[in-house]
Amino acid sequence: MTTDEIRRRFLEFFQSKGHTLVPPDTLVPGGDSSLLFTGAGMNQFKDEFYGRGGRSLKRAATCQKCIRTGDIERVGHTASHHTFFEMLGNFSFGDYFKHEAILWAWQFMREQMEVPAENMVVSIYEDDEDAAGIWGDSIGIAGEKIYRYGEGENFWPANVRSEGPDGPCGPCTEIFYDRGPGAGCGSSACEPSCECERFVEVWNLVFQEYDRREGGELEPLPMKNIDTGMGLERMARVMQNVPTNFDIDAFAPLIDRIAEITGQLYRHNTAPAPMIRRIADHARAVFFCIADGVIPSNEERGYVVRRLLRRAVRDGVQLGTEGEFLTELIEPVVAAFGDNYPELKESREHIRTVVGQEEKAFQRTVRRGSAVLSEHIANLKRQKSTLLRGKEVFDLYQTYGFPVEMTESILHEHNMSADVQGFLGELERHQKRSKASSVFDEDVFARGPLSQLQQHHQPTEFTGYRTLESEGEVVGIIAGSELQDSAEEGSKVQLVLDRTPAYGESGGQKGDSGVIESLEGDRWRFIFDAVQREKGFFLHNGRVEEGRVRTGKRAVCRVDKQRRRATARAHSATHLLHYALRKVLGEHAGQSGSSVGPDRLRFDFSNPADLSAGQLRAVEDIVNDRVLADLPVSATRMSRSEAQEIGAMALFGEKYDDVVRVISIGDLSMELCGGTHCERSGEIGLFKIISETSVAGGIRRIEALTGLESLSRLREREDLIDRLCDELGTQQENLPSRVEELQKHIRNTEKELEKAREDAVRRMASGGGLMEEAEEVEGIRAVFKELEGGHKALRSAADVLRKNNTMLVCLLAARQEDGKVALVAAASEDLVERGLSASEIAVAAARVLGGGGGGRDDLAQAGGADPSQLPGAFEAARECIRQSLRPNT
Repeated sequence: MTTDEIRRRFLEFFQSKGHTLVPPDTLVPGGDSSLLFTGAGMNQFKDEFYGRGGRSLKRAATCQKCIRTGDIERVGHTASHHTFFEMLGNFSFGDYFKHEAILWAWQFMREQMEVPAENMVVSIYEDDEDAAGIWGDSIGIAGEKIYRYGEGENFWPANVRSEGPDGPCGPCTEIFYDRGPGAGCGSSACEPSCECERFVEVWNLVFQEYDRREGGELEPLPMKNIDTGMGLERMARVMQNVPTNFDIDAFAPLIDRIAEITGQLYRHNTAPAPMIRRIADHARAVFFCIADGVIPSNEERGYVVRRLLRRAVRDGVQLGTEGEFLTELIEPVVAAFGDNYPELKESREHIRTVVGQEEKAFQRTVRRGSAVLSEHIANLKRQKSTLLRGKEVFDLYQTYGFPVEMTESILHEHNMSADVQGFLGELERHQKRSKASSVFDEDVFARGPLSQLQQHHQPTEFTGYRTLESEGEVVGIIAGSELQDSAEEGSKVQLVLDRTPAYGESGGQKGDSGVIESLEGDRWRFIFDAVQREKGFFLHNGRVEEGRVRTGKRAVCRVDKQRRRATARAHSATHLLHYALRKVLGEHAGQSGSSVGPDRLRFDFSNPADLSAGQLRAVEDIVNDRVLADLPVSATRMSRSEAQEIGAMALFGEKYDDVVRVISIGDLSMELCGGTHCERSGEIGLFKIISETSVAGGIRRIEALTGLESLSRLREREDLIDRLCDELGTQQENLPSRVEELQKHIRNTEKELEKAREDAVRRMASGGGLMEEAEEVEGIRAVFKELEGGHKALRSAADVLRKNNTMLVCLLAARQEDGKVALVAAASEDLVERGLSASEIAVAAARVLGGGGGGRDDLAQAGGADPSQLPGAFEAARECIRQSLRPNT
């Protein structure tokens, strides 16, 4: 039975049992800042489990794509572990409970999967007599096939009774497929808790029936829930009777392609097998993440993707690949999963671009990082040390993107090691600094006051599509991570209203600003400068300017009209910009992120290279042409399927409800969007691109201005040009020729100055001035002198010294205008014959200055970045001379 068939049968079976089939959530959990990735089917149903969902669901079934990296080191080495996997699940929210959950699970396994009863065993929580009775009496499983385990194995969350945390929890029961004694350790005492993989866990049924209180007390929940999870890959492994998850039909073409690329024969229990399996797993995970809008980076989700990609590349290199190879794995993944996850097909070229550039960048990273690490290794050898400090390891990681694992591997080749604990400390301090400026406390969203508000209030009603002023009631006041009944004058808090016209930041659009004032009782006034949307509530972030705010009081909220209109202009402009980019560059130029505010817009899109000046001008012209056409901008609500049918574009990483809002600009652009917009494109005003840069492999960023901001920009440029004309004494039309004239004059002056310096240095060398400062080193004369000029002047002086003298060596230095140092070393012919090398002297000195160089034995030049180390550079040169001239060295 194919993997696709198992998925289809599962969903159809539970649909026949009255379950609503819910589409999978994206890998980036929408509206849940407590999660980095979607790691289980139940994640998108958190509100339903708490009885707060707005979807009116009682029963649901899904096939959810998931990412978990907790067991990343086991991936490839075991038969079952993955970072990306599909989880089949059926859920009940206060509807059916244990009896139906167990009965239907058994029915599915026996009737749909046709698994023989004798090949299945189950586990239960040791004190769950209800589950034991259902399995034994209703299903008919023999007692010796029902295994009882403690809270570490059969309670969710694990060990919650003894260790916490407080909150909903419950026992669970698991279904295992018994592969038989020949597939395991061979022990007669082997059971599901054994690590030998004889027993394959295929289904976990969690019975959420308790509320853990402080002290470990379990109180029955008023609403009991069911949360189940079946690993699709594991079920396919059972149904296809193959030894590992990586041998199922969905993986086989990918494994074969990796074996072909690496030239390795894939056989179980051979050295290449774990690496081949790991490449397959990590590549699939990376492709799915990029399709959901997660781009490799050094922050949070992006770092996970980058780490997975680089681990796959390192495995490929170790298996003998040369050059980039991950892009060649995209097609097998799309072929296997594209029908069920169309986002893979739609973003195929985007994935290819991002992965290709990231892989190339990693090769450059390896080269740069290797050079820096080589310097560290050389220093450690000189110091007779074997431990690279955590600070240097972190610098390699942060500055050069050099993976810690690779640093450790290279150091190991030199019998050295890395201070990993020191690195982790540096990383933690860096992350704390990065998050220190966060406005909102994550606990507010994860389990704090918003969860309390959800128990008593409906989500905030947004009225801002039709008005910029509306009345409502203050239902919550949040200070830090606590709910308050009131806030006095001067307090910085977040106000939550039952209805508001203020837009909450989402979809790349910044939140509104404005004022909230009392309508009854004592007068108060609250000024807010940001609005954030979480768990359906709109949090107005600001300060009580006057009086005391109290919950339960009526108030009026007024949005700053100028800010809203400016933001709307920028947002509508991003839709036209998206349209224009696809017209100029092609359909691959899809949006991968945006930020829209009143002052400017930022738009990230897929493209393998930077845009030429002509392409940018063409994009700008298309947008302004459509602005001048004054096209109508309309918003229509429809089902998600209807939106897809009419060709409305959905964006990477966004989570959409069943009913969506489609923004249309004329007949040019249709996008799913919840933001605020102009009524007609003409309101956008002048659209002006101000920059185009790279933000990641295959991702470009355009920043642009609209409306009055464009006008301000043009006036700034006019003022700048006027000032330049005044300073240069010319008119605007003559400004280019005047600048060219001045540049030519400057070049001529610099040449004259350099020649004068060169002549002065040559006179000093010829006249004996430099020789007066010669010192004796190992019986020869040596000149170490800092002069003025560039490399040319130093070479001229060094040439005079080496040709006019015997038994002489020199190292001349000069500080440059860019803050760097120029070096030239020279040696007389007789010293070169004795084995002295000017090139070695220059390199030794430059290394101290943080630079490099080289040349001939009689004349060489170098440079460095740190002029403060010149005394040390001269001393390094002296030591190099001593080592060269001493006998037997």
